[in-house]
Amino acid sequence: MNFERKLISCIVMWSVIFGSFLSYSPETRVFSATGVPEITIMSPSGESVFTNSKVEFTGKISDDLSPPDKLLIKVFEHTTDSDQAIDITNGGQLTLTPNDQFATFSYLKDFSEGVHNVTFIVTDGDGLSSTSAQTFTVELSETAEQTTNTSKTSLTQTSVEKTESQLMVVTPEVNSLTAGEIGQRPYMSNMFLIPRGAEGEYNPDKVPNNYLPADDMTRVPLDSQILLDIRSVLPFNPTQPLITFFGDSTGKEKLVKTFALPGGITSYIYIFTPEKENLDPSKAYYVYLNPNELIPRLLKFTTVSNNYENYQFDADKGNVDREKDYIHGPYSVVTNTCSFCHSTHNATSQILEGGKYGTVSGTNNLCMACHDGTNGTPELESNYATNKHNQVPDVSCTSCHDPHNPGTKENPNSLHTTYKKASTATGQVNDFSLCFTCHNKDENANIQQYYQNETFTSQSGHNITATSDSGSKLNGQFPCAECHETHGSSNIKMLRTNLGNVKIEDPKLLFESKSVNWDALDERNFCLKCHNNSTAIFGKASTFKDKNAVGEQISGHQTEDKQSCASCHGGTSQSFIESAHAPKRGIHVTIP
Repeated sequence: MNFERKLISCIVMWSVIFGSFLSYSPETRVFSATGVPEITIMSPSGESVFTNSKVEFTGKISDDLSPPDKLLIKVFEHTTDSDQAIDITNGGQLTLTPNDQFATFSYLKDFSEGVHNVTFIVTDGDGLSSTSAQTFTVELSETAEQTTNTSKTSLTQTSVEKTESQLMVVTPEVNSLTAGEIGQRPYMSNMFLIPRGAEGEYNPDKVPNNYLPADDMTRVPLDSQILLDIRSVLPFNPTQPLITFFGDSTGKEKLVKTFALPGGITSYIYIFTPEKENLDPSKAYYVYLNPNELIPRLLKFTTVSNNYENYQFDADKGNVDREKDYIHGPYSVVTNTCSFCHSTHNATSQILEGGKYGTVSGTNNLCMACHDGTNGTPELESNYATNKHNQVPDVSCTSCHDPHNPGTKENPNSLHTTYKKASTATGQVNDFSLCFTCHNKDENANIQQYYQNETFTSQSGHNITATSDSGSKLNGQFPCAECHETHGSSNIKMLRTNLGNVKIEDPKLLFESKSVNWDALDERNFCLKCHNNSTAIFGKASTFKDKNAVGEQISGHQTEDKQSCASCHGGTSQSFIESAHAPKRGIHVTIP
């Protein structure tokens, strides 16, 4: 009986071995599947010693049976005062970059001084796992130790000799910092619009109430200057201006103070003062940061109109309401201002549209009676011919904006609900609830599903974790504003012409739709404006590979190719909407 069992076992073993050789083919280049995921720590080496509390690990994971984006990584630390390992995955920043047959990852975290024992675990969908352990030591210098032991709300201010440089409009090189080591690159943490001479009041731990967040702010006082809070682990000594473009204006920037922050980070406070005594009224200003000095960013704000040039938030109200609800006149104080838009006895609609500026029919026309640049109001940046929001009968300005809401610092544009951009977005579905008020059903293009349905988000190439040195909190889907202009653009689908965060001077590099109806050429042209291996989005260069990991050419990624991106990255629908909002990752079909 034992002889028969041994004989059967030998037959089974040799059958498996022989079968694995038969299953080999040049297309797969795989002899057999182990079925167990593998993990390798590439850096740092074992027993490393760090003089900085911020430690970054890089590694690689793979599995013969599971795609890289289906593998789960967890990080645990073993402490001397506990027999059970502690899950520290969410305590740091974990970034996963899938490739064809493997994925690379990085994990960045602040560690206290001493010896640390951490274990990385990779698990597949069947629960099979592998581990890799690492031991390292953090030995802080005396200065760094004092900073780390300080509470996170306590800051050390350093006096500096004020340095000044003249801002010029320069043409930046293409995102030269993207090749730098993640976590070591300088970035802008905050940008504020402040009264002139108020820079001495700034403290990263407590921002003065009269400071306005720059991104998307409206009714900005004309005598404002810009305060930039630049963060860096390494010494920051810029050789070029930090702002490369500020509309048609120039100015001077000056380093005024520094703060030592926890984690070995230094905060460098710069002031940019426009050369003109006052900013222009009712004007939108676009501010681009220098990609040769900082992680690229774009911010926009609009100045106050002449009618309210002395207007400002009440200092004691902070982020509550605008003073005397000055948005369409102080109607709570003087009700006569209601008659600008409403008429009691001669109204043309159920909401009493009429009045001095409301004689034209339609809510949009009522708003545009002033928001065309007349009456001292900011001129709405719009292209009516391509603005889909203007062409739907039941959609108007008031679908997004509340004309009776005075606005707050968090909601300066008086929106009905949340609409976040790069500075504040986390990538979760609630960040863009304003858009999904309408774009949640098929007749209006159901975009919400790509932000809410885990089937889409788990495989989306636009599900991004911003790098720790990007200045962004994004850990999810792309903000809508990265691609779209809400008030229309010269392109179809209200797509931006200047994509990315660098001011483009060469018209050939701008995106321009070539057809009335979206086609494969438009799609390729649009996607490749960012996917060019250099354009930085949230601290990462958008990749575009022409070959896979083993050197085979990828179909659709060659210069002469003309097929649509959606044919591979559009999922089962093969639609542009899906490939744009939740592009399927790792779909690399090789050329026979």
